[in-house]
Amino acid sequence: MWKENYTIIQLKDDDALVKKDSIEKLAKVDAVIFDCDGVLIDAKKSYLMAVKETVNYIFNRLTGSRIEEKLLDNLIYQLKKGGRFNNDWAVSYTISLLALTVMPKEAKEGLKRTIDSELFKFADGPLDRLTIIENCLKEKIKNIDFEISEESLKRLIDLAERVSSSGLKFFERDIFSNSLALRDDLEILRYGKDILSRYGNVGESLITTIFEEKFLGCNLFKEIYGVDCKFHKGKGLIENENIMIDREILKEISFLIGRSNFGIASGRPFAATKYTMKELLDEFRPEAKVFLEDIDEAERRARQKGEIIDLSKPNPYSLINCAKGLMPFNFVLYLGDSMEDLMMVEFANKIEACYLFGGVYAHSIMKDEQKTDFTQRGADLVIPSVRELPFILKYIKEGRGFA
Repeated sequence: MWKENYTIIQLKDDDALVKKDSIEKLAKVDAVIFDCDGVLIDAKKSYLMAVKETVNYIFNRLTGSRIEEKLLDNLIYQLKKGGRFNNDWAVSYTISLLALTVMPKEAKEGLKRTIDSELFKFADGPLDRLTIIENCLKEKIKNIDFEISEESLKRLIDLAERVSSSGLKFFERDIFSNSLALRDDLEILRYGKDILSRYGNVGESLITTIFEEKFLGCNLFKEIYGVDCKFHKGKGLIENENIMIDREILKEISFLIGRSNFGIASGRPFAATKYTMKELLDEFRPEAKVFLEDIDEAERRARQKGEIIDLSKPNPYSLINCAKGLMPFNFVLYLGDSMEDLMMVEFANKIEACYLFGGVYAHSIMKDEQKTDFTQRGADLVIPSVRELPFILKYIKEGRGFA
């Protein structure tokens, strides 16, 4: 039983769990690296909401209906649970693609005919493509009272759970090789792949463009991408973000680990991080910050050498390169909120066994399940939020409550 492996520390509203076998190493931690979303920043109403709004925006324009938020929460959780869906564009794409399989038969047939039409072939950009499809489907489904059946709901959740450990590349391979038993929907899925255009930049991919517009809002979207919003008006979901750490907390952690030795290893873009964290970002070592742009640049350099590699989580690239900027140290504690974060630490330890993982669960989409997943997988430390870290580190270093 996994609970026997942990010391449970009761906090005000929740609890923290410390793995007994990791206590000695945790007491020697002298460097801390943070993930952004779900750790430094509460992204439940921003990034996670952007996934749900992107999926429902497309689904609503195709069917006139929306997918319940509780179902979307479950689908997102199931996909991320396996540790291979770190990118929220990929999560949005996968759920949107699977959702096409529960559309009414009339909508599926209309979708296929529209995509095969000359009008669609000459459409200019994602907005034109979606508008053409929407206008053609309105006539097909205007008299249909559409509701997703219980059977279809269970099927979607089952599919999400089955592909969660494979990642997007293998998910598409399994779909189109029919190993996911989707024979009846193979054709609509192939058409859906063309519509959604997962592999494309803003202005090319429907998924990427809608997601970024909804997350950033019109002003920040134009500032970053140099073009106006096509699908969204007004402010973005990024405005809902809350910073979960402050200088006082960092000061307390610095005292406990012996110095200010902090880094960030995240798949979040730098501009979005700077927008939310502002001057607080300066509290982290400049040479120990790895963001999406750094990962993209490293992949680009690899391609120039003829190597095609994916350096996003759970690949340990960002963690290891961030840690280089914090040397020398005994042990690094990495704080993350997802299974790909935990897996990244596992992979990094195969290269050099100096990394510990702290799972943060309070800002997860299904926090109780996330806490259980972390402990069952053997996380060194599990805490509600980064705000509890000073108390827990002090508790560990003083040896309180430990046999």
